[in-house]
Amino acid sequence: MKLLTKTLVVLASLFNLYAFCQEESVDFDSDASPLSVIQEGLPKISTDSTSTEITTHVEAMLDWMTQEHYKSNYAPILIYAEKGLALARKSNNEQHIHDARSVIGNTLIRIKDTVSAKKLFLKSLREAQDTNDSSIILKSKGNLANIYYYTEGYKNRTVKIYLECVEIAKRLKDTTRLFILHHNLSRAFNETKNPDRSAYHVKETEKYLSLIGNPPHYKASHLHNKGRMLLLLDKPNEAIKNFQETIDICENTEFTEALIEGYTGYKEALEMKKDYQGIFEISKKLEFYQKKKDEDEAKSIIESVSAKLNVERFKDQIKSKELEKKLLVEQAERKNILLLLIAGIVVFLMVILAILYHAYKRRKLLVSDLRVKNKQYLKAKEESDQLTQAKAKFFATVSHELRTPLYGVIGLSSILMENKDLKKHEKDLKSLKFSANYLLALINDLLQFNKIENDSFTKEEGPFDLREQISTIISSFEYIRLQHNNNIDVNISDKLPRLLKGNSVRLSQILMNLIGNACKFTEDGDINVFVNVIELHDNDVKLEFIIQDTGHGIEKSKLKNIFDEFTQLDALTNTYQGTGLGLSIVSKLLEQAGSSISVESELGEGSTFKFILSLDVVSLNENEHINTSFSNTNQLAKKYILVVEDNRINQTVTRKILENSQVKCEIAQNGQEAVDMVKANDYDLVLMDINMPVKNGIEATKEIREFNEVLPIIALTAVEIEEQKHRIFQSGMNDIIVKPYDIDLFKKIIVKNLTNTVVNNFRKLA
Repeated sequence: MKLLTKTLVVLASLFNLYAFCQEESVDFDSDASPLSVIQEGLPKISTDSTSTEITTHVEAMLDWMTQEHYKSNYAPILIYAEKGLALARKSNNEQHIHDARSVIGNTLIRIKDTVSAKKLFLKSLREAQDTNDSSIILKSKGNLANIYYYTEGYKNRTVKIYLECVEIAKRLKDTTRLFILHHNLSRAFNETKNPDRSAYHVKETEKYLSLIGNPPHYKASHLHNKGRMLLLLDKPNEAIKNFQETIDICENTEFTEALIEGYTGYKEALEMKKDYQGIFEISKKLEFYQKKKDEDEAKSIIESVSAKLNVERFKDQIKSKELEKKLLVEQAERKNILLLLIAGIVVFLMVILAILYHAYKRRKLLVSDLRVKNKQYLKAKEESDQLTQAKAKFFATVSHELRTPLYGVIGLSSILMENKDLKKHEKDLKSLKFSANYLLALINDLLQFNKIENDSFTKEEGPFDLREQISTIISSFEYIRLQHNNNIDVNISDKLPRLLKGNSVRLSQILMNLIGNACKFTEDGDINVFVNVIELHDNDVKLEFIIQDTGHGIEKSKLKNIFDEFTQLDALTNTYQGTGLGLSIVSKLLEQAGSSISVESELGEGSTFKFILSLDVVSLNENEHINTSFSNTNQLAKKYILVVEDNRINQTVTRKILENSQVKCEIAQNGQEAVDMVKANDYDLVLMDINMPVKNGIEATKEIREFNEVLPIIALTAVEIEEQKHRIFQSGMNDIIVKPYDIDLFKKIIVKNLTNTVVNNFRKLA
């Protein structure tokens, strides 16, 4: 009988797991349903039933299911499970849904289908937590504890959850639930041989049992717990009194399991007393009820399997109570065990095939959907690539069209500022140059942001002097410093090595944006730049950069957004202008360098920006190759340079800059003129514009290289060099100067390219 029970339990569990995984709704008024026999005992409902009638039916259903559970009649509950859940949903009462899941889940636990039970309880718990319903949270947690209770090795976890539930039940003053929880805790401690802790919960159980009116099945179970505790305390006589009372309550009732527990405890008490005559008498009764329980359990499980698995095939016959009784009798007499097992296996295989077919159909739909999504993705990618190309072309055009006139404005203003006859206009010229530089900074921000977004920012590294670099950056803000009446103080650690190796361009962009912001948002205040050495090794150094100001500060609510694109620190008043890209560029550049930036600020007290970078240290041996002679621009005197430029303003600016250094200068209007003039003259160097009519700089350079491989040629371009760097060097040019340029840097690049070192390097490259 036990083997039969276990086999049927497995079949029932497999079917129930499949059934509860389905999301299909149940038509609760179907006349063809095989559940009509069960429904006969419940209030009648139909498609025309009112909400009140449905609620009455559901409440009666829940009461009936609960009674069947305590009678260990699991089959009717499982047969009615899906129908019951559907009706609970129809009642529009969340409590009904959770109560139905609770009784069905606990029934599944009894037939060892803990997977399906846990699924139901977890669903209730999630919904209760979403609505913060303490009552349902309490019940759901208690139900989960029941699963662990019946799972070997989980007693400690069971006790922990029960104790959590006790606290919730006390807050809700739920006496029934408090009785059940203390009862279950008492039983758990009895099973773990802990009578002292069990005694406390036995006492609590008695208190709450009295408050809920001493229901017979509750009282019987409580007395059994108490008897078990007394056995652990070596008090068999007192235990027997409790077991006898349990038996008296359950005798001639359907509480077979509680009756078996009473007799089992009674027998163990007699064994402690060594009352062998009594043991013999009790054993006979225990054997009788145990056999009855096995038969009832087998009937219940067989009924569940039969009703579930054969509902479509035998729906007409199963309506007949006589056939149902006949099947139960045949099953109880074990006459068709083999037939049932074969039927169960066949149906199980059919279920597996149905699941596989459902999975196949679902996979087919997913594959079809994936193909559609892939086509959409490819189309979107093509559009995105087109937009990216259009964006790059747009930025290149903007760069050239804006930087070309700016070159003239900045260059001419710089030249005019050096004219002593215009000393009285010095202030106006400085303002003109500052405005042009400001416009250039805005353009550079946009172009810089575009390069970072496209991951095309230069990653080239080289040696540089950080002290000199910071000094140059600070001097570039001299005008705005004076305009805002600020003091800039630089504090660099004495431990900082003289020369470092890294991406100096990226570091300059970061520092210029941060120091520029500090200058812009501070008036009559102090700006401090700190460079601290955190770690120093032979080959590398970790530096902390701090830019601190005493400006008006940033509101805490805005701190989290200041690194977003196009966000300005004072966007409400528009007091300060700019693209709103500076801090976003800083954040993205530091991210590329494997670092990040932090900010601290108080409104009215200023702001502090911090970041950490690791850089390589350049040793003395590595430094020997650095040619410091490039900084001596006096070497330009009497050099013969050809300027190839089609823009007349730019011709004038470049010519004046060179002539101020005593350079003999000639102008070519386009690439073809440049080729002809190089053939006819012995120039020391050529400054070649890229975009020109007749013949552009790339084509002209290629033609010159056919007959002159050593003449230094420097590209003059207003386009971002990353866009055409490869083309420039591939054509045979030696270097690049981006317009508008810093005059000192312009001269140094020319001097560098006039040396033999660069010429030799070019020969190697060629």
